[in-house]
Amino acid sequence: MGYRQSQAGVTQISLKDDSTVRDAIEELKIPADRVKLVLVNHAGAELNQPLKEGDRLSLFPSEYPVFADWKGSILGRGHGGREDE
Repeated sequence: MGYRQSQAGVTQISLKDDSTVRDAIEELKIPADRVKLVLVNHAGAELNQPLKEGDRLSLFPSEYPVFADWKGSILGRGHGGREDE
């Protein structure tokens, strides 16, 4: 197993067959408790999800801005997008 930096922010790794998201996190030496959001091929995933060749794994820490306070955002408002709803 190993990994190599292939472009800014992207790391390519090789894992054995039947490896999971958790195995990939361990191979990358990332503490599992730092990972807040996992996507495999742009879809939400669990740590025990199996990976297959060519899968794209995206890992986000809890401090990533997507978890910021949503107050005032469209998602934090009513269906019409106004704060008073």
